[in-house]
Amino acid sequence: MRLIFSSDFYTLDKSEQEQIYQEFYLLVYPMIYFILRDHAAVEDIIQESFLRAVRKAPLLTEIDKYESWVKKLTRNVTLNHLRKHKRNRDELEAELMLCIKEAAPTSEYPVPLDQEVELKLMREAIITYINQLSPSYRQIIAMKWIHNLSYKDMANELGVTEGVVRQRLFRARDVIKQRLLEEWGSGG
Repeated sequence: MRLIFSSDFYTLDKSEQEQIYQEFYLLVYPMIYFILRDHAAVEDIIQESFLRAVRKAPLLTEIDKYESWVKKLTRNVTLNHLRKHKRNRDELEAELMLCIKEAAPTSEYPVPLDQEVELKLMREAIITYINQLSPSYRQIIAMKWIHNLSYKDMANELGVTEGVVRQRLFRARDVIKQRLLEEWGSGG
């Protein structure tokens, strides 16, 4: 994909152009799909983002940072799409449930059925709360919980300071925590 930055995209032969688009697509599709959960909208955003990347690639001065630049550009196009359409995406159920289950501590001892059911209901509630967060909070939660990025990596990708990342993550977690307390009580 570096070819997009080192030469005029439109002078490349068709097979090279297709290869660049394919690499671009594979790089950004998971991030966009995670936010939108709508394949058709993702395809549109990838095309729009790719055209912007081709148009703006000559302006990029640090070619070694092209991947984070492409992700940031694509994220911005996605968030603009959300602002324009002002709609919520479908639940993250499958992916988040998998991640939550993988992150949950395992035990050698069997968990009583009632506790297992309660934990499952609580996980589902957390997913619902995450889906109700603003796109920027959903994104920061995904970066931390699903992609397991460091604060530094998150800050670089979002183009903000680590302090801003910590603040957003704290606020997103706090919203989820408050909702849990409202609906599930303090547990004590």
